Amino acid sequence: MIPLVAALPVAQSVLGGVVGNVASMFSSQPTAPAPTSSLPFSSALSSASSAAAAATVSTSCGVMRSAQWSQMSDTELQSWAKGLSGRHVDATDAAGHAITGLVNGVTTTNGDVSLHINGHPVSLSSLKQISWSATAA
Repeated sequence: MIPLVAALPVAQSVLGGVVGNVASMFSSQPTAPAPTSSLPFSSALSSASSAAAAATVSTSCGVMRSAQWSQMSDTELQSWAKGLSGRHVDATDAAGHAITGLVNGVTTTNGDVSLHINGHPVSLSSLKQISWSATAA
């Protein structure tokens, strides 16, 4: 019984140290990360959108919505649309119907760009969204 009573202060000291360390871990406050940019969110979003629009022609797959391609200049739009030739696209028209197939060509009539999907002309002005991949799935 005496050795057990003698060991009690050591056990209390070890246990108290462990409990104290655990409690201090939960009571410390993490520091917030420093801001990485001073640009307002809308400026950063616009810059990212412009960069994404310019880069989409060279990517093997992607998604673009009508609000994005309607902000492109005529030259950028035609270049982007021509970049879709030979790629498999999944599009959604203004009525919500799915259009899918291989882009066989691109034409421009009176400023309106049309993709030829499986041989059928589909005007970009009638589409809400286009996603594309390198080849048919």
